[in-house]
Amino acid sequence: MLTSPATAAENHRQLDELTELVPGALLRYRVHADERVELLYISRYALDIWGVTAEAAMADESLLWNTGERQAQIELRESFMQAVRQRRIWWHEWRIKDTQGHPKWLRGTAKPLEQMDGTVLCTAFIMDVTESIRARALEYAGDLRNRQIFDNVPGLAVQGYGPDLIVTYWNAGSERLYGFSAQEALGRSMLDLVVPTHMHAAFKATVQHMVQSRTPVLSGVQWLRRKDGSSVEVHCNEVFMEHPDRGMECFCVDFDLTERRAAEDQRLALEMQLRESQKLEALGTLAGGVAHDFNNIMAAILGNARLALEDVQSQDPAAISLQEILKAGGRARDLVQRILSFSRRQVLERRVIALSSVVDESVRLLRATLPRTLELRVACDPQTPPVLADATQMQQVLLNLCTNAWQAMPDLACGKLHIELRPHRGAPPPRHGVVSAPGALTDWPEVNVCLAVSDNGAGMDAQTMERLFEPFFTTKPPGEGTGLGLAVVHGILRDHQAAIEVDSAPGRGSTFSLYFRAAGQLEAAPEPPDEPQRATAARVAAGLAGTRILYVDDDEMINHLIGRMLQRGGFRALVYRDPRQALNDVREGKVDYDLAITDFAMPGMSGLELARELRALHPGRPVAITSGFIAEELRRLAPAAGIADLIPKPNTCEELFDAIERLASRVCRPALP
Repeated sequence: MLTSPATAAENHRQLDELTELVPGALLRYRVHADERVELLYISRYALDIWGVTAEAAMADESLLWNTGERQAQIELRESFMQAVRQRRIWWHEWRIKDTQGHPKWLRGTAKPLEQMDGTVLCTAFIMDVTESIRARALEYAGDLRNRQIFDNVPGLAVQGYGPDLIVTYWNAGSERLYGFSAQEALGRSMLDLVVPTHMHAAFKATVQHMVQSRTPVLSGVQWLRRKDGSSVEVHCNEVFMEHPDRGMECFCVDFDLTERRAAEDQRLALEMQLRESQKLEALGTLAGGVAHDFNNIMAAILGNARLALEDVQSQDPAAISLQEILKAGGRARDLVQRILSFSRRQVLERRVIALSSVVDESVRLLRATLPRTLELRVACDPQTPPVLADATQMQQVLLNLCTNAWQAMPDLACGKLHIELRPHRGAPPPRHGVVSAPGALTDWPEVNVCLAVSDNGAGMDAQTMERLFEPFFTTKPPGEGTGLGLAVVHGILRDHQAAIEVDSAPGRGSTFSLYFRAAGQLEAAPEPPDEPQRATAARVAAGLAGTRILYVDDDEMINHLIGRMLQRGGFRALVYRDPRQALNDVREGKVDYDLAITDFAMPGMSGLELARELRALHPGRPVAITSGFIAEELRRLAPAAGIADLIPKPNTCEELFDAIERLASRVCRPALP
């Protein structure tokens, strides 16, 4: 039905009045049956939205729609016509740039009304919603950015949920940590997902307090539940937020502590290892210091006993006592040397040795530490072939195994410790008891060596045996074990390509069987010969009597002993306690000497310093150093200082004359050119 000009004018006046009451522009269209669209009216506020006046728009409607992109125009027309065809309310948002170039978002809505003449009348209301769209876009971008951040922070799990505990947000970190996908978690209760049953009441109370107080809650460390039912340690923080559209929301921010805890455990293990290393280093330093003083005492005891033995007849009862003193002193000296060898870290020096000698030395050292009530049995088969090994490290292995054995005995009064050395045919037995075989079980000679240590202690269960050789694993109470003993054993056996078999069970003790490859046809290195027992004076070679020996040592007992020994041997002894006094007398010509022997550790001036000064005064005269503890540093510095020989104490009595003969020969009988 067509409207008369008077009616149309009245309608336009009413529309103008209406547009004064609401923000935005008002447009009226008539859509004909052939879908031709006719613009009937546009309010003056078109200028505010498009920058185009109503008059210009009525004259050329395209001025309005050309402000949008081509695709946006197509989508705008299609959405409008679809609403007209279906006689439903039209609603659409699109982006334009007004005639000033300003970007804007517009929102249009209209209700198609079918007319009696078959046309459709649509009054559209267009609003500038740029600020609303921007706010929504920024909010969406912020949510997206936060999600990307949360998803890419390792070990960070974030869950969002309402006061009803129903999950509304579940980031990728939550999927990794708890095992539930976002699809599985959204819409379910936190209590059903990650909160263990015993924590339900506390979790509900925490959320209720947070909602009522509007304050976040620091929950601290919690053990929560994974999808597979396992527990995981996390650090939780509960955060409360209020959203204008979504209402109250709670967010749980969980940090996975698994890697951090593992790193902390590793740090503690390294600290413990460092402390143990420092203890061992301190032990070596202490042993060196004690050895120096102890060996000075032993040198005096052994030296005086040897001189006394020369003064008595062989049938004299005192000779027997003196021989016993020498024997006991020799054992004390050897004990100190074994302690030093055990405490020092040495480079692996493998040579052909008979393990029976290692067993003998270890047993001598063990008897000084084992409880007297413990029964120690040793069986060494003389047919056992030699092996290629480091004797000191083999001793360390045996000592560690024996110490572990007696410490595992609940009743020492009935304790039994058995050491057995025997030949073994073929490779180690590949049965269930083999816990660790560092050496390959192939390419073994026909005849090999087995060294076994057995005890009747408490024994071990299967779980303990699985971790037996792990560093720092120990079943002893805190402060009574480091867990390094068997780890050291495993490392030494690995270096020797050996194997170890462990047979144990609770209540029936343990047996550690070590298997070594035999050294083939090679002969074991000969043991050092026994110390000669002939008279000291008789050892001086002809032509060396009267050699002038300058001897410097701050120990009065040693000085007195050496002076007597040198005089008895036919040498001229020039003995000093003060190294500076000796050096001054040499400089002033008060004393003359053919060779000098000085102690290493002396107050005021070390033996190395004295040797350098003497060599500077008399380059052609040899200087030797004697010490109760000849450390690696002394061996390294001695050649540069011109030291001709290093003589260990308490071997001074015996080795001194060897050194004098060797060094005096260079002075008294120089080689011909």
